[in-house]
Amino acid sequence: MRSGVARVHWPSGRPAAPPLVLWFAPDGAGAERVAACGAVVIAAGVPAFPAARAVLEWAAAHPRSLGADPGPVLIAGEGPGAELAARVARYAREQGWPPVSEVDGGPRGIAAHLGRAKRIVEE
Repeated sequence: MRSGVARVHWPSGRPAAPPLVLWFAPDGAGAERVAACGAVVIAAGVPAFPAARAVLEWAAAHPRSLGADPGPVLIAGEGPGAELAARVARYAREQGWPPVSEVDGGPRGIAAHLGRAKRIVEE
């Protein structure tokens, strides 16, 4: 996330309302691979915790405006973003809102969580 900007990635050939993933990784790296799993992905970089929390709260309040399922937000990350993802998910669970599901394992973990048999392209 540079200068407070998060990027949204939509899956190609997406289902009617794909799940929403909040993805934390340096410069959003890997977000395209996560979107290829069939999810709408908000790539937030690795911001400070207050900004990460704000992105989660905004995402949870606006899934339909992104064309995503209004169910629990999937939270995941890679590298230093994985630690931030765990911290943000813990915050949401402690607050009781928004409903979240923390997913470990990067893009492969997302694919497994979604039950997709899609091939993840290695870079």
